[in-house]
Amino acid sequence: MTHLLRICLLALLLAGAAAAKTYTLGAWAFTLPDGAKESVQDGVRAFAVGGAAYLFTPPEPLAGRTLEAVAGATVADLTRGKNSTVRLGARESVDGAEVLAYSGGVTDPTTGEGNVQVYFFFARGGQWGLALLLAGADADIDEAMEPLGTVTFRPSGLTARGEALPRLPAVPWSTGRADRVAASTAAVTYPAARKRGLDPRTDLLPDAFDCYFVGEYNRDDVRAMTPTPDLRVAVAAGGTYTLTDGTTRTSGRWTQPKAAGETPTLTLEGPLTASRSYVRGNDDDGQTFQAEHAATRRGVLCYQAGPRAEALRLELTRKRVGTEALTCRDARGGSPYALNFGAGTYSTPRGNGRTRLVFSGSRSGDWAGLVQFTGGPFDLSVGEMDEDEHGNRELEITEKTTDSRLFYRESTTTLIATCRARVTPRPGLLYGRAPAPNTGVGGGPDGLFVSLQNRPRIIGTLFTAWYELELSLFRPGGFHLDGLDPTELGTVPDCTRTRPNGDPFCERYTLKGGQLLFQDDDGTWDDPQAYRKTADGFTLGETRYVRVTPLTAAALAGVYTSEDFTGSGPAGGALGGGVGVYNALSGGYLFTPQGGFQWKSSSSSSTLISPNPVLGGAVGGGSSTRTEGGQGKLTVKDNWLTLTFDDGRVQRLFVYPQPAVFLGDDPTRGERLNIGGSWLKRVGGR
Repeated sequence: MTHLLRICLLALLLAGAAAAKTYTLGAWAFTLPDGAKESVQDGVRAFAVGGAAYLFTPPEPLAGRTLEAVAGATVADLTRGKNSTVRLGARESVDGAEVLAYSGGVTDPTTGEGNVQVYFFFARGGQWGLALLLAGADADIDEAMEPLGTVTFRPSGLTARGEALPRLPAVPWSTGRADRVAASTAAVTYPAARKRGLDPRTDLLPDAFDCYFVGEYNRDDVRAMTPTPDLRVAVAAGGTYTLTDGTTRTSGRWTQPKAAGETPTLTLEGPLTASRSYVRGNDDDGQTFQAEHAATRRGVLCYQAGPRAEALRLELTRKRVGTEALTCRDARGGSPYALNFGAGTYSTPRGNGRTRLVFSGSRSGDWAGLVQFTGGPFDLSVGEMDEDEHGNRELEITEKTTDSRLFYRESTTTLIATCRARVTPRPGLLYGRAPAPNTGVGGGPDGLFVSLQNRPRIIGTLFTAWYELELSLFRPGGFHLDGLDPTELGTVPDCTRTRPNGDPFCERYTLKGGQLLFQDDDGTWDDPQAYRKTADGFTLGETRYVRVTPLTAAALAGVYTSEDFTGSGPAGGALGGGVGVYNALSGGYLFTPQGGFQWKSSSSSSTLISPNPVLGGAVGGGSSTRTEGGQGKLTVKDNWLTLTFDDGRVQRLFVYPQPAVFLGDDPTRGERLNIGGSWLKRVGGR
């Protein structure tokens, strides 16, 4: 067998012999006899010829590993549970590629069936791939191995093509502060666009855009977005654009017809195509749009060069090696335990196995991850990993089961375990490159205020009053923000500066003679409203604004939930009936006067079962459940609630109470607390 392997390697060096049909599939080129039957599954292509089968895997990054380490782990994985004599037989350098050849017999101990397996591992340009031969007992091994001598592996990796692309400025994400000031500016800012008569929220701007092939993410696979742009587009105002992929420059046309009352749609023709696509210009950093690369039929996301593209690079450049230890807890309960990842492996106190661990940018540019487990306690399970801006990483390990009958099929996804780790928080761009225009206002309100806004709704044919509590920020100099999301308060910049897109971050108002006027987005001013200071804030017309008051841990004590809860629990415990109330809830918070907390959340989802119009009965259907929670210690300072869980997680949430003055205006709401942007009702304890 070793002699045959060396003959095949020699054939590779000599470019191989002629055969009936030549295939070129991505990184692979090879020839096979007539009659080869092709199939593909999970990106692996297989060809059956007589009693032999040839498999070719798509290129994957070596990620700092040696080819021999990858090869050894792969062979061990594919022969696990079987009697195997597969060994390394040859090592050569072929046309700039490193090649390792393994061969041997593999037998199933339960059935006695076996075959000959020959592995050719290739490495080139930081990527590796596998050409695998499975030869059955009825195959002529000499003839079956001949096609291996025609194989070439040339991955057209994005790294190679990216060398010729214009490079964006390096982002110093790994040093200094977690937040970053944008190092570049867009050629066309939003204020400059408006001076040209364009609406930057919807109209495509004549500027450069950095484009990336879309990252694909689902339960079964992840295709990562590279930090280096795959394409660069220069949009011209006259309806043309130029596209470069680093080696070739092509051009096309774009149109964006406008109809009264409708959002204009973008159409692209040429190397990029799009039909009725939309420009998204609501981002603080700049514009984005989506298209398709005509040559490869792959989805493309394009980001306006400057802060918008820089923000994406900042996220995609982060190091996500996944080697930190995670603390896991089974869905059924029990003691926590550690999960560690190695090079293609995982280990727990309950056993070890193999993993495929991939980190990726998703379609939105956010970080995401996928873990596929083989062997060990999580055999055949899948883990989906994400991370919030505070550095809390969560891995949910689930198992999918399908119940199939003659006229019915149902799939169920069951949570097996939840694992968490605390990592370096996500860096972000700081707002504010230029001073915002000042209105010259003095003596206005300053701080965070809660107001009860009446926003009537149409129910049937009637206008009905509808009150909503709203959080607003007022700053000196005539700046304000309405409808604030408390989850974003940690990133609100100085209102005297501008966003990366060039717009002032905060809205403006003027205050003259006891009359306050707000400015609209289009630059016009609203009708004046009477402004009057009060002991706890101010009134504006008939609307009362009450200053957000600080909270203490003792004042926070109680049980809070978003459920319609009317029951009561048994007396006793630190909060009287509060503990009993909390135990009866499926989700909510329990805060103790001593600074402890408990939290739980439960949700479920299902898909409809559809009738089968041909066979009768039903098809489809599925369900999934998610239950999580935790406990630990809390601290409160300046309305920031910090929850430190026993498993190491840390959550920082802005918390503020419903002012008592509004209870008379809307007593049906009861005493409420806003925690991280959600209004919860106190149902127990004081």
